[in-house]
Amino acid sequence: MEKEIEMAIRRGHQLFVQNLDGESITGIPEKSDDPGTLKMRTVYGSMWIPLDEVGYLSRLIHIR
Repeated sequence: MEKEIEMAIRRGHQLFVQNLDGESITGIPEKSDDPGTLKMRTVYGSMWIPLDEVGYLSRLIHIR
C-alpha cells in the first residue's frame, strides 16, 4: 500500500481510499510528516487518514 501512495505522490495521481467503516474519499495525496498517516488534498480541504484505518486503496490514472 505504501508503494502505491508513493507512486501517486510522485506522479500526481489521485487516490480512491475506502476506510474500514466503508466511507470513501478521493483526492491527491501529499507528503506527510507522520509515516503512519496519509495526507490527502480533496475538494473539501486537506484530510489526514491513519494508514491502519484504510481498508481499500486504488490509484486513479487519467488517460489523455
